[in-house]
Amino acid sequence: MISVTIALYVVVGTIITISLRRPLRALVDAKHQRKNLKKALAAAEDDCSQPFAHLSPGLARLGQDTQVLRSLLQEPLQAAQAWCRADDSPFLAKVDLGDGSDLDRCDDYDLALVNARQAVWDWVSSVASLSEQDRATLDELGLSDREARELLAARDAFSRVSRAPKRELERLESQVKPLLAALAYFEAGLLRARVAIYR
Repeated sequence: MISVTIALYVVVGTIITISLRRPLRALVDAKHQRKNLKKALAAAEDDCSQPFAHLSPGLARLGQDTQVLRSLLQEPLQAAQAWCRADDSPFLAKVDLGDGSDLDRCDDYDLALVNARQAVWDWVSSVASLSEQDRATLDELGLSDREARELLAARDAFSRVSRAPKRELERLESQVKPLLAALAYFEAGLLRARVAIYR
């Protein structure tokens, strides 16, 4: 009788633990999203020390957009890392418990990829819509949006191609890390423009 009661408690405890996975994961993911949003907003609205004030309004806005894009590109990386962490349990990674949590992880990752792709498209469009003078300034500084355009043109860029989280994380890192480096170089180039433009 006691062993049946203990077994029942174990089963109920397991069910409750499994049921709490989704809400707890959602809270952790929401915390990461809030942190990224705060960083992006702080970078965009930092009026006290406007690092791009020496540039034309178009280039200054592009500099701010570059900072925001770098922050936003962390979102799919964090979603993929959360997906990997959720699938670290050998048992739970291979079992769909009927709560849809495995599909939710894919959906969260897919949404982060769509948002990142849209943000990169918006940034590339901002570069394309610059005035002739601003584009000439970018050329003088040796800055371009080539890396972003090439990534957007690449096959399966910013899209999930499998349901294996570790493989997706590696693939995403190989796509996003070079773009993040190129954006950091672009931003640093705009900050260096302070000296180059006024020579």
